[in-house]
Amino acid sequence: MYDEKNKLAHRKKVRTYSKRLVTTLSTISFIGYIAALVLNIPVLSLYFSIAGTIFSTLSFALNIWSLNDHFLQKQLGVAGQKKLTKICLDITSNVSFLIGGIASILPLESSIIPFVSTAFFILGCVIMAANIVQTMISKPQIEENNNVKGGHPVILRQLELNY
Repeated sequence: MYDEKNKLAHRKKVRTYSKRLVTTLSTISFIGYIAALVLNIPVLSLYFSIAGTIFSTLSFALNIWSLNDHFLQKQLGVAGQKKLTKICLDITSNVSFLIGGIASILPLESSIIPFVSTAFFILGCVIMAANIVQTMISKPQIEENNNVKGGHPVILRQLELNY
C-alpha cells in the first residue's frame, strides 16, 4: 500500500508538470488562432487551431488520467472532494476547447464558425479561470486548517510548558 501511494505521488508530479506545459501551449495556440482571425489570415488560424486542438486532446487525456488516479487514491483513502471538483472543471474546460477547435477545423463554409469556435474558446478560458480562482481560495483555507489542527511544534511546546 505504501509503495502504491509513492507510485501515485510520482505519477501526479509527472502529470502536473505535463498538464502545465500542455495547457500553456494550448492557450497560446488558441490566442494565436484568435489573433489570426482578427488579422484575417485564414491559413495561420487553421494551423493554430489544429495545434490547439492537439494540445487540448493531450490535456484532456492527462485530466482523464487524473480522474482515474483520483479514484485509485479514493480506494486508498487519501483523496478529497475538492480535488474531484477541480478535475471535473479541468475536463469541462478541455471539452469546451476541443469543441471550439474541432468546429474551427471542420471544412464548413459558414461565416458563423469563427464566432462559435471563439465562443467555446472563451468559455474554456472562463472555466479555467474559475478553476484557478477556486483553487486559490481553497488553498489558504486548507493551510489555515492544517495550522489550527497541527500547530507549530515550538508554540505547542511553549503551551505545554505554561500549563
